[in-house]
Amino acid sequence: MGDIVGLILVYSYVIVVIVISTLAKKRFPGCGYRKIIHILVGNIAFLWWVFDSRYIMAFLAAAPFIVLLLLVTPRSPLRKFENSFLKMATSQGHGYGLVYYAISWTILALVLFDDRMVASIGIVAMSYGDGVGGLIGKQYGRRKLWKDKSYVGTAAVMIGTFLATLAVIAFYTYLNGVVPGLNVHQYSVATALGLAAVVGLFVSLVEMLSPGEYDNLIVPFSTVALVLLIQWFLLGG
Repeated sequence: MGDIVGLILVYSYVIVVIVISTLAKKRFPGCGYRKIIHILVGNIAFLWWVFDSRYIMAFLAAAPFIVLLLLVTPRSPLRKFENSFLKMATSQGHGYGLVYYAISWTILALVLFDDRMVASIGIVAMSYGDGVGGLIGKQYGRRKLWKDKSYVGTAAVMIGTFLATLAVIAFYTYLNGVVPGLNVHQYSVATALGLAAVVGLFVSLVEMLSPGEYDNLIVPFSTVALVLLIQWFLLGG
C-alpha cells in the first residue's frame, strides 16, 4: 500500500512542479526555471519515506525520469520533444545535467533505502545547495571566487545546504518516532547543527570545484559518503 501511495505522491508532485515552473516561465520569462525545477524536485526527499520497497522507489518512481530526460537531451534522435517544456528547461543548462540528477536519485533510492535520512541529505545538498547557489549566484555574483563561481553563489550553496540538511534531520528525527524501520540515528541539537555546518561547507567546496554538469553526480554521492563517515565516527565505528 505504501508503494502505491508513494507513486501517486511522487508523480502528483512532479506535475505540480511542472505547473509551477510553467507559470513562473510565463510570468517571469527571464527567470531560471530550470533551477526552480532543480530545487523543488528535491522535496521528494520528504516523500520517499512512504515507500515500502527500494525497487519500486528506484525503478518506478525515479528511473523513468532518466529515460524521459534522455529523450530531451541534445543528442536525442527524437525531434517531437523539440518545443517541449522539458527540452527548453534542459537547454537552460548542461545538456545531461538533469539526466545525472535522475541517476543520482535512482542510485540513492536503491542503495540507501534503509538509511533514507542520509540519502535525503545527499539529495537536498544537490537540489537546495546547488540550486539556490545557482539562482543567487547568477543574479548577484559579480565577484568571482573560482572560475565562473562567485563568492555570493558559493555562500548561498553553503547556507542553502546547511538549512536544508537541518530540515531533513528534523523531519526524519520526528518520523522515526512515528514510522518504524526508517533507521534514523538520533542527534542532539548541537550535533545536528555541527553536522549541517560541516555538510554545508563541504558541499560549497565540492560544488565550486566540480566540473560542469557532473556536480549532479559528485555532490550527492560525495555528501552521502561524508555523512556516513561522520555517522561511523559518532557511533564509535
